[in-house]
Amino acid sequence: MKKTLFSIALVLGLIGSASKSEAQDGRGSIGAELGIPMGDFGDGNGIGIGGTIRYEAPVGDNLGITGTAGYISFSGKDITVAGLTFKGESSYLIPVQVGAKYYFDKQQEGLYGHVMVGVHMYKTIEATIDPVTYAVTTKNKMKAALSYAPEIGYHMESIDIGLRYQLYSISVSDGLSGTTTKSFSYLGLRIAYVLGGR
Repeated sequence: MKKTLFSIALVLGLIGSASKSEAQDGRGSIGAELGIPMGDFGDGNGIGIGGTIRYEAPVGDNLGITGTAGYISFSGKDITVAGLTFKGESSYLIPVQVGAKYYFDKQQEGLYGHVMVGVHMYKTIEATIDPVTYAVTTKNKMKAALSYAPEIGYHMESIDIGLRYQLYSISVSDGLSGTTTKSFSYLGLRIAYVLGGR
């Protein structure tokens, strides 16, 4: 949790310092998030709902530098194996990302393209086996995964709507030879209220 708070503070600090160097004022936004799991991530997870905060610092006529942090909870899907059904547990992600946003018309107006990179914090369960008794113990642990996303959206006076393809990569243990890197993805729809005026 300390790493999560530090990452959020770092992102907001970088964006805040960048905005001070610009003549134009930055704007914050509060957004509702809808996540649709794709591929392997969709096998065990249902729709995700959450929220994000974003700060955007204008740079010139068409570019904005962004910092985004939030929380998205995904429902778990029931899994059936050999006729037995196991109830899937919900999972959550804590995205912390910085990005560059390019407006095709003019600053903070109309259609834009946005690229973000950062981390997604997630909860994982680590299991250990006692070599003598073979007893298995588990514990929850927070980990950080590299994340990146292309996004396209439309910015109105006080509303910002964006659709992104979010990817994040985690290390997965196969239980035998070690760990491998696996990518997961979801479609993210963000509908946000933008604070302040242009």
